[in-house]
Amino acid sequence: MSNFRCLFLRIPAVLWGALAMLAAASGCGPSANLHLVQPSLPGWQQHLSLKAERAVWSPGDKVERVLVEFPPPGASTGRPLVILYLRLPAGVEKPAVAAKTGPCAKGFFIQTRGEYAGLSGVIGGTIEVKGRSVSRGATRKIEFDLKAEDGSLLVGTIDARRDDWALHQFETKQRPVDVQMLSRGVESAPATRKAP
Repeated sequence: MSNFRCLFLRIPAVLWGALAMLAAASGCGPSANLHLVQPSLPGWQQHLSLKAERAVWSPGDKVERVLVEFPPPGASTGRPLVILYLRLPAGVEKPAVAAKTGPCAKGFFIQTRGEYAGLSGVIGGTIEVKGRSVSRGATRKIEFDLKAEDGSLLVGTIDARRDDWALHQFETKQRPVDVQMLSRGVESAPATRKAP
């Protein structure tokens, strides 16, 4: 192969490498990271590390809502395998989680497909929220360590951008019954996930 042709074939690799370094330096990366521990499930499903490119939030007078749809392990975009939905008291940096009285953080996660698909409510843990602006371009940075009804543990970070439309669609078109049950403060039914 001629030297000119070798040089020509290497240019795209060099350009891709430079673009990857530029993206890493500019902070591009997943908007959400989740380590999901599901002790009741068998094998590889017990410990999942998931990433999502898109995480959204929307403000309200008393409650801010957060939605992240995580694709299967190894992907950061695509059809979700796990959905995490949180309702947080507006303006509270470290809200109580699933408290019986007073304003508190509530939520659920859903495994959308597979043998162990189902919804499990958040019953405890910790959440820290950073960001107070409610402007159109505002973001929320959230760190969480949560426990679900089925014994699962959810640990991770979210860097959500404001998207009122996406939250409205989720709450009114995709999962209205689940959201209504949570927003009314109704105790959720026992976890609907199958035991192994």
